Amino acid sequence: VDFDQTHCSTLKATSLRFLAATAAIQGLHMRRFDFVSAFLQGDLEPGEQIACRPPPGYETLGDDGNHKIWRVLKLICGMQQGGRRWQRSLFPWFTALGFRQCEADNCVFAMTTAGDALYVGCYVDDLFILYLQDGADSLYASFTHKLAQRWEVEDEGEVADLLNIEISRQSASVTLRQTAYIDKLTKEWFPNGPPAHVQLNSVPHPENIRELVIHATGEGAAPADPTLINKYRKLVGALLYAATSTRPDIAYATSMLCRAMSKPTDELLAAALRVLAYLSRHKQVGLRYTPCTRPLEGFADADWAVRHSQSGFVFQLGRAAVSWGSKKQVSVALSTCEAEIMAASEAAKEAIHLRGLYNELSQGKSEPTRLHLDCKAAIDTAYNPEHHSKLKHVQRRHFFIRQVVEDHQIIVPYVETDKNLADFFTKPLPARKFFPLRKAIMNEPNES
Repeated sequence: VDFDQTHCSTLKATSLRFLAATAAIQGLHMRRFDFVSAFLQGDLEPGEQIACRPPPGYETLGDDGNHKIWRVLKLICGMQQGGRRWQRSLFPWFTALGFRQCEADNCVFAMTTAGDALYVGCYVDDLFILYLQDGADSLYASFTHKLAQRWEVEDEGEVADLLNIEISRQSASVTLRQTAYIDKLTKEWFPNGPPAHVQLNSVPHPENIRELVIHATGEGAAPADPTLINKYRKLVGALLYAATSTRPDIAYATSMLCRAMSKPTDELLAAALRVLAYLSRHKQVGLRYTPCTRPLEGFADADWAVRHSQSGFVFQLGRAAVSWGSKKQVSVALSTCEAEIMAASEAAKEAIHLRGLYNELSQGKSEPTRLHLDCKAAIDTAYNPEHHSKLKHVQRRHFFIRQVVEDHQIIVPYVETDKNLADFFTKPLPARKFFPLRKAIMNEPNES
């Protein structure tokens, strides 16, 4: 009862990928540190009063005959606000050392000099540290020395995994995978191995996945069995973690499956199992970041083939995706141009966030970010209020892209539909289109 705020920030998945891409581009070393019993190392707020009942066997009675309570002098395990107090002790320590705390993600800290760089991503009690120099006079050496003086930490060596994501370096590239996570799911759902009908050349989604979702969620659909609902939610939730961490190739299929969380059918459960079988067949596929001079760039697209169009976007850095999304549009679009503008404005919001992180880490101001669209009418509308008579009913928030174009934060070049990577996130694609786009988005090596 003696607490108010309990929020504890965590490193965003996008930021983790962004840091991995930065490590590949700048040739940074990557290391992981872990805080020992982190929540016990924090401090209470000045004047904060916390009380608790004593543990069994330590109760004492007061003069009035009632049990005495204890006053907490320091953080203990089980406190609701423990994570927040830990973070409010750690983050000021970072800034006191001279780190810049990124506004785009307050769990990312940066320190740079003329010939050295040090970046730290903080996920509660795990530190993902990227550094350029490791000599005695380096930023890294100074930081880790002060870190060990102030906190009880363990140097876990070169980073190998974080948050069920495997991080590996091969020469100049950095790859993020989830093979162990996929193996765990495969053993749980396919004790005898993945089904034979899903092979290496199979795409993760059935061709009629949209129709299956529409049929299951439409008016008059029969209520689902509670056992089926629980089973479906458990599987799709597990797939969603992979889809948002390292596997953009299942983002569209998972997005569609998530629409039927309350009304799944046996056919949709089979479709979810197909996604898992696909992952099992392609578990070694990951995001591979490599050095390059190409700046951050993005692609946006929409599919107007259904009543509520599907928006998709992807942003790349280091030749692989650092951010992506596949989502149903809230309002019904009345034209392809309207659907594309709505998708582009959502992508523009992500572009502004990524630009902020990009500029904070580089301590510079990047050129306007390129957001590629394959609809010329939408591009015209992004720059000027053209086609007004056809779009005057569109809500103002969907023209956010025009504002950021006007502010010179992004530009909107045209890209041919066949070369628009965001098409990957808007519709079910046949294998002949799916696998080339996957290779381009995830920067797969030629031999895979």
